[in-house]
Amino acid sequence: MNKINKKRLAIVITGLIGFSNIAVADDNASNIKEWFGSGDVGGALKSYYFSQTFDGKGKSYSQIWVNGGNINFSTSVLNGFKIGGEFQGAYVTSIYDDDGKTAGNMDAEGAVLSESYLQYTFDNTSFKGGRQHFSSPLIANSGSRFIKESFEMYQIRNASIEDIQVSAGFVSKYQTRTDKSYYGDNAFVRYEENGTGRPGDFYDIGEDGMWFAQLASSYHQGFKIQAQYANVVDEVQAVYADIEYTLPIDLKSYVATQYYTSSWDDSSLASNDLYGVKFGASKYHFDIFAAYTTVSGISGESRVFRGLGQGAYYQYTSTTKTAGVYAFEAGTDSFQIGVGYKNDGLSGKLRYTSFDNPALGKDLDEWTINFLYGLDGELDNFVVSVDFSILDFEDNEKDATDLRTRLIYKF
Repeated sequence: MNKINKKRLAIVITGLIGFSNIAVADDNASNIKEWFGSGDVGGALKSYYFSQTFDGKGKSYSQIWVNGGNINFSTSVLNGFKIGGEFQGAYVTSIYDDDGKTAGNMDAEGAVLSESYLQYTFDNTSFKGGRQHFSSPLIANSGSRFIKESFEMYQIRNASIEDIQVSAGFVSKYQTRTDKSYYGDNAFVRYEENGTGRPGDFYDIGEDGMWFAQLASSYHQGFKIQAQYANVVDEVQAVYADIEYTLPIDLKSYVATQYYTSSWDDSSLASNDLYGVKFGASKYHFDIFAAYTTVSGISGESRVFRGLGQGAYYQYTSTTKTAGVYAFEAGTDSFQIGVGYKNDGLSGKLRYTSFDNPALGKDLDEWTINFLYGLDGELDNFVVSVDFSILDFEDNEKDATDLRTRLIYKF
């Protein structure tokens, strides 16, 4: 089935361009008029085309073309206070998806206010509350699809200790990509039960939300450390930690290790751990890397809790199409090797990732290619990206390919 909505697309593009013309500098203000008048407006116009093929009998390919964009606004700072927001709009210009493969991730038409927050900063401490994007090992929104996820949350951060930032907060709601999104490893979220194909709303996280605390350091004597604790009340508790060390040699290189552990409130669910190691090196415009992760437990036991949101895939064996979610399954060993390139606005990455799952037929080899190019000259602020993935399962009926193309103009 195909559907065209050119009129609505023209309206959103015209509106976004109009807003882009009033962007000004973000400076401290001395009164309410300057607070708003010296704020900042930005955003992006976006056009995404995604396509998937499947090898299984009776499975139909899918393709979807979505257009729209987002507008961000923030005031300047007045007596330490700042407010901001983001509006996202999406219009499905064309779609063929008889099996509904895009229903929970790309097939959304409409608008959502994804950010609406108040921020207050005093000395080395800041508070931010309301709707906002957030990225950390155990709580992270994804921006890989057209509608970017968000959270309703309240956090406080302090950077009084040199090279260290400490933060803590509470997350009450989770905004999904569409109102048909559902994720089994985040099943405690109160998802929409009768979605109609619009951007996701903000849904309650369990009965009593999610608390977190974290610590992150910048490089000190070659070491960089981060750790986070999260508690989805009456559901699961989790801890994440990693350490990265820059090797003291002429070749720019590093070694890193990471650890996940989770404990479910339901005593019938096993609590398992994930361990990971990674090595990387770069020379000129190229870098190479290799990683390995392993999970305790046996086939059929519960996954390690990876976190909340579709951006919470911090394991070293993450990918594009599957995000490497199989790396969290009990008893699974995974490894990844890859090479990257970056120079003059062009970046690319090639990865091969293998997931050795103890369950029969669930092994997966995943190839991933990513390209991104930022144009310049008369086309400055345009960004083009292409992602292509090949999924080769032990059970050949699940084999698939995935193509994602994006054209973005940032203002």
